[in-house]
Amino acid sequence: MESCTVGSKKISKKNQILISIFLIAILVLSSGSMVAFASGGHTIVVKPSGTDDTAAIQAALNKCTGSSQWCTVQLVKGTYTISSQITVYGFQGSFVGAGQGQTNIVALGDMPSPNPAYNIPCAGYPSCTSPTGDPAGGVPFSVGYPGMGPDGSGSPEGSGNPNPWPALFTFEGGSIAISGMTITDTSPTPTEGWYVAAIEGGEFTTALISAIEITGLRASATIDHVSIVGAAGDWLGYNMADGIVFEGTVLPSTWTNSEADRIPLTGTMSITHSVFDDVQTGPFVTALVDSNIAICDNTLSSEGVPTGVFYAIAVEEISNTNVLICRNQGTVPNGIAIYAAQSIFTPGLLPSTITITGNNIKVIGGANAVVLQDAGEYNFGTPVTLSAVISGNVFQNNYAGGSGWYYSAIVAITLKSTIASLNTIAGGGSDGIYINGGPGTISGNRITGADNGVWLDEASGVHVAGNVITHSVESGINVTSINAPGSSAAIPSSNNFITGNFVHNSGTYDLYWDGSGTNDHWCGNIYTTSNTALSC
Repeated sequence: MESCTVGSKKISKKNQILISIFLIAILVLSSGSMVAFASGGHTIVVKPSGTDDTAAIQAALNKCTGSSQWCTVQLVKGTYTISSQITVYGFQGSFVGAGQGQTNIVALGDMPSPNPAYNIPCAGYPSCTSPTGDPAGGVPFSVGYPGMGPDGSGSPEGSGNPNPWPALFTFEGGSIAISGMTITDTSPTPTEGWYVAAIEGGEFTTALISAIEITGLRASATIDHVSIVGAAGDWLGYNMADGIVFEGTVLPSTWTNSEADRIPLTGTMSITHSVFDDVQTGPFVTALVDSNIAICDNTLSSEGVPTGVFYAIAVEEISNTNVLICRNQGTVPNGIAIYAAQSIFTPGLLPSTITITGNNIKVIGGANAVVLQDAGEYNFGTPVTLSAVISGNVFQNNYAGGSGWYYSAIVAITLKSTIASLNTIAGGGSDGIYINGGPGTISGNRITGADNGVWLDEASGVHVAGNVITHSVESGINVTSINAPGSSAAIPSSNNFITGNFVHNSGTYDLYWDGSGTNDHWCGNIYTTSNTALSC
């Protein structure tokens, strides 16, 4: 039996454990703490106190930082309340509850700044007003990261006063596993208010930036079976901007005052089997490099805030990164279910791929199922870098408010390449698949009841093959040269192949071509009507 020597006596391993448990029990009972340390010191159990649990949870998470061994913070069944931010640096372990709806973390609202003395003045900030009860006329959150001073100056990687985004839980760096809990903030004013010059047009807001924030230079994170519940508020109608965020660090606004200034995050991260209810964006991924991300098997809903703009899943500014979005389900009343934007703020990104597969999304009220855009060429004159695969999804688009790319179920604008295959799209008058740019492949999709089933606009090198398109309001397949977002002038749709499609019962034409492009091939399609002679 393994043993150790204390003085001249040997103590067996079994007795070591018993003595450790006995000493820990004495400490816990004498202090009255709600934090209990299990045998071995690597599992920390936090029980709800019935009052404010912020300090107990923070202390437990702090015990799992910088450790070479995996550490677990365990929450039990019950309700925990938190009144301020919880921020952890270099967490190494698991943060787990007893299950969604069993372990409930409830934020109390009007969250104060972690450094209330560091308020920055409102003077000169658009739409910035002093929050109630702040006689200094400042903004409680000077958004930044470790080492940043009250004015946003200093090195983000320094060791000064941490002052992170107003998130309920912020993990900077480390290896993080979070599961089995529900996090709720239904206050219309979750924070005292904050302002960031480079974000959201400089608006003052009281919303949370997120429930869980993963940031820093490098991190690994696995988040599963977590429910995030928000409510109405002043961030595009919501009280929480994002549910769970993976993002690189935003540099101090005093450096260039631009959101393009990021220290990117690198890592392997996932969000699975989780629920996002009434938050403006569920999972949000931004400013990542050399990373692999999976967002799968989640439920996304915003029906409680029907007037707000909802982005169920959003991805932007990724470099040499792969993102998988799979088997998610939900209803989007007004906005975009899955959104990805590349080179909006940042030039010179490396090629990345987003794969969207097996999702089942219902969109209503003018929403889109998928919108993907790479603006590198338009914004910076740099090559486009985002490729997309959209395959095997079911999208129901119940909106008959009018035609236009901005109503389409699937929108792909100037991507490096686009593959849209084997999707089922049931339309209510909106367009099915809209492609601007190219190259790409649109194949094996079944599209019913769209305004235009497939619309190629200013497209080149797109192959539309083997699709079944029926009961379109206007055209089944529509090839045009209309100015699209970012275009200065119409570009003819040329060098496209429309082959082997079954197109019938369209309201105007099964096949429509405006005649502006060259070298467009129409071969082997089965259809009834077209606006002009189409040649192979």
